[in-house]
Amino acid sequence: MGSGYSSGGAVHGTGVGAHMHTGCVLTITAVRGDITQQEVDAVVNPANSGMRGGGGADGAIHRAGGPAILRDCIERFPNGLATGDAGWTTAGDLPAQWVIHTVGPNYNAGQRDRSLLESCYRRAMEVADELGVRVVAFPLISTGAYGWPRQDAIAAAIETIAAVNSRVDEVRLVAFDAEMHEQISAELVSWTPIRILQGVRVLHQRGYHRLRILPGMSPSGMYWRVAITLSDNLIDDHVIDWHTALHYSTGGLTEFAAGEVTVTTKPERVADLILNELPDAAPTNDDPAYIAWFAELIRTVEQTKALPVAYADYFDADGWEIGWGSGVKHPRPPRPPAHSF
Repeated sequence: MGSGYSSGGAVHGTGVGAHMHTGCVLTITAVRGDITQQEVDAVVNPANSGMRGGGGADGAIHRAGGPAILRDCIERFPNGLATGDAGWTTAGDLPAQWVIHTVGPNYNAGQRDRSLLESCYRRAMEVADELGVRVVAFPLISTGAYGWPRQDAIAAAIETIAAVNSRVDEVRLVAFDAEMHEQISAELVSWTPIRILQGVRVLHQRGYHRLRILPGMSPSGMYWRVAITLSDNLIDDHVIDWHTALHYSTGGLTEFAAGEVTVTTKPERVADLILNELPDAAPTNDDPAYIAWFAELIRTVEQTKALPVAYADYFDADGWEIGWGSGVKHPRPPRPPAHSF
C-alpha cells in the first residue's frame, strides 16, 4: 500500500499522528500507492458526470473492480451525477466494500469555482457516514485530465476533510508518485503552526490577555519557531527566561506541548495543551489592545498561510513580517499595561 504520512490518531508507514477531539478520532494520511489496491471500507472514484467509466483513476477503478461497478452505476444513476455531488455503488472486485463516486469540476473546461471541488470531498464524506465507513481512500480529485492546479487541489482536500464533522476514523489521500506524496505530506504538516496560533487566539478569547507569542526563524533559516509565554516574561522582542516559555519549531513537525497538533486538531484542544504547560497563566481580561492586534495578525496568517516573524538573521526590525522574506509587514505588538510587570 506504500508509505504514508498521518495527520491524525495513528501511525502509518513513515507517518506520525495526533487526535481530533470532536467526539471521534480522525486521521488524514498521505499514502503513496495505487488507489485500486487500498484495503479500505470505501474508495472514492473521481467519476465523470455520465457515471459510465472514463480515463485516469476512474478507468482504473472500473477495470480493477470489474463489470459489477458499471452495472450498479447504470442501475443507481441512470441520469448520471451532478458536478460536486457523490453517490455509492458496490466495489466489485476491489479490496473495498464500496466505491463512492464523485464528479469533480473540469478546470480545463472553465469550471473553476473552488466550492465545487470542496463539495466533492464534503459530499463523499457524507456518503461515507451514511454507509458507516471507517476508512476511506481518496485520490486527488480533478488533478488529472481536468487540470485543477495540484497545490490548490491538495489544500482544498485537506481543508475540507479536516472541517467535516464525520464518524470516519481515517482518510487516506492516495498519491501515485513521490512528488505528490511529498506535497500532500508538506501541506498536512504546514497546518501545525497555524493551529498553534489559533490555540493562542482561543485563550485570548477565554480572557488570557497576558499570553504572548514571539515567533522567528532559526539561525539556519530552515525552521520557523515560536515561544509562547506571559507578558511579564518579555521585553520588546526578547524572552527574559526561555525555560519558563513554551516552545515549538517546525523542525519538530507535529510535536507540541507534550502532545501532537495537526490539521485535524481543534484550536480549543491546542489551547488546553498550552495551559497544561503554562500553569502560571490566568485570565485577566486587561489588555484589549493586544488582543485586537493579535486577532488581526491571525486573520492575515489564515488568509495567506504565511507565518509571522519577529526576528531572524539580517532581519529588518521595522515591524513583524508575515512570511519570512515576503516584505509583508505587520505592526509591532502594543506594549502591555504597566501593571503587567
